Amino acid sequence: MAKIKCPRCFYVNSEGEERCAKCGTPLPKIRIEAKPTPGAGGGDSDILFRRGQIVANRYSVLNLIGRGGMGCIYKVHDNTLGETVALKTLLPQFLKDRLVVERFFNEAKIARKLAHPNVVRVHDIGTAGKVVYISMEYLQGKSLRALLEAQPTGRRLPVKQALRIIDELCASLEYAHQYTIHRDIKPENVMIGTDGGVKLMDFGISKLMANTRMTGASVVMGTPFYMSPEQLRNSRDVDARADVFSVGVVLYEILTGNVPTGVPKPVKEIVAEVPDELDKVITKCVEPDPKDRYQNATELRRAIAEVRSRMENDALGVAAQPAVRGRGMRIPYRKVAGVLVTLGLVAVTGGTLYALEERRTSLIEAAAVAATETPDTPAGAMNFAAYVDFIEALRNRSRSAAQNSERFTALYTEAEGLRDMAVENHRAGRTEFANAKIREALQYYLAPMMDKVTAGMVFVPAGKVAIDGIAVSVPPFFMDETEVTMESFATFCRQVDGGWRDGLAQVPEAQRDYPIVNVPYYDAQAYAAWCRKKLPTDAQWAHAAYGGSAPSDAFPWEGDYEAGACNCGGGAPAPVGSFGRDLTWSGCYDMVGNVSEWTRTPEDASDFMGGDQDAWFGKNMIVRGGNYGTAPQPLNHAASAAYGLINPAIGFRCVLEIPATIQGAQDLLSSL
Repeated sequence: MAKIKCPRCFYVNSEGEERCAKCGTPLPKIRIEAKPTPGAGGGDSDILFRRGQIVANRYSVLNLIGRGGMGCIYKVHDNTLGETVALKTLLPQFLKDRLVVERFFNEAKIARKLAHPNVVRVHDIGTAGKVVYISMEYLQGKSLRALLEAQPTGRRLPVKQALRIIDELCASLEYAHQYTIHRDIKPENVMIGTDGGVKLMDFGISKLMANTRMTGASVVMGTPFYMSPEQLRNSRDVDARADVFSVGVVLYEILTGNVPTGVPKPVKEIVAEVPDELDKVITKCVEPDPKDRYQNATELRRAIAEVRSRMENDALGVAAQPAVRGRGMRIPYRKVAGVLVTLGLVAVTGGTLYALEERRTSLIEAAAVAATETPDTPAGAMNFAAYVDFIEALRNRSRSAAQNSERFTALYTEAEGLRDMAVENHRAGRTEFANAKIREALQYYLAPMMDKVTAGMVFVPAGKVAIDGIAVSVPPFFMDETEVTMESFATFCRQVDGGWRDGLAQVPEAQRDYPIVNVPYYDAQAYAAWCRKKLPTDAQWAHAAYGGSAPSDAFPWEGDYEAGACNCGGGAPAPVGSFGRDLTWSGCYDMVGNVSEWTRTPEDASDFMGGDQDAWFGKNMIVRGGNYGTAPQPLNHAASAAYGLINPAIGFRCVLEIPATIQGAQDLLSSL
């Protein structure tokens, strides 16, 4: 049931009320368009294009990615630009209204003029038969709404992260207000990219709502809870101050989890950690009378900058994640595959492997120390203050490294948020959670400094992944983008003292980029240790494949298996990275097909209890991923293979773990 907010006192009235139950003000008639999710409702008649169709002799349709109240959005390949873009179209019922179509084009032309880092870029507008479309930048990331909904119960984004988002949102409006007013600012229209950047969407559609055939002074289309009182009365005649009001509502919601309704409570009364100065900023944004608000986005951005500056200098005494008052959420951490975390090289093939292990004793010992101090350590067993001090000494180096590497720009920002979260939870007495988060913050600070040793690898952020129906927490790590190639393994065989597997030391030119196969588990382990890496745990492999923001746990794309999307049933391996569709959310290729891969997790973890290395001779290890010789299997499928099996369809890739302890971090930094 729709609710109606009073334009005078903000009281939320039930649907059907003609006057405000609190102050008696006549209420606008609200028309809210439902937005069915893709594939639900609306019927196939709304779907204008099909997968594989060529539109306007230019766009190859890849998938339907969204369906809203007024149109569909498709992921397409622009054959002219040579890149993936989004194609937005109007639904058929709107195509019959000439004025709507004209407004669609007029506003698309305005949006096309907007060229700003924080605004979604519009490339082209046109028609294809009876279909009108706008092609625009294809965004990788998630909406602010999705980010907020992903927070654990009772948790909110850190204040500093919220202000960074609002600052970039204001930057987009500073620029856009030279041309148009947005009119529909809400978390759904604010995208957070994979690099942490903010982009504002839907400028074109927003002003379309002012169509006089669809909207009058007493009828409002849009999102009432985010609309200013003057916009509720009349959507046509508003200025930049209406968008300022909406930004204030969004900031209020980020910090409290609710939009301000009725006579809104000050944020400070809901979230004690919010500084008074920020509460004053929000209050000024949502003043009912436009003349009492910030008059433009520049004024608001300046006010936000002052709060951020004072928080950075600790002048406000607040540098933390806001938490809604009440009992904090405790997040338990598990080790994945228990004692396997400390596995290094093992003496299973006689003198050569034993000698190789001896040469890496110090590395293995350092990994063992890091493993024993992971978040399973009892809550009071670590010195929280020591971590804070160590991180403080590390921040400038991490910031500098992040600036020099585009792919790490967002990681430093994430590290800052985790640090703030940890500090605040420690102050509040939530020791176990604070300890876990300060370790995670350390890992994110270290990641940008590992740029030189992570060539060919992707960063996989911390998160959870479902394995056999159980959610497993996985710390951040780096993983090889592709399977280890024959050339890489041959280099290992040639450079190890005394040689390794002579028959694999030379590779024909034509096979250099093919994945290495016919290597047993212990050969894969030896290569990984030589590279100062490890084989992935089952949970790490699964998280990189279908955890995080993956569209599903079956395939890297949405929907069912698609022939030709990966190398399954092809009869022979293919060069690594040959199948563009077989690219997971984390940036890893060939996880559906090509060759299956060893993990360092046993089929039965009890085989490894007690620390007796002889206990795992001949045992089965979990193998992940499909291969060229099998029918396609979903990413969440797992098999097993004997420890010493040599198989032409099994290869591997490696991971590089990030230390979560001070000692581990010091060892890493000294080696860089």
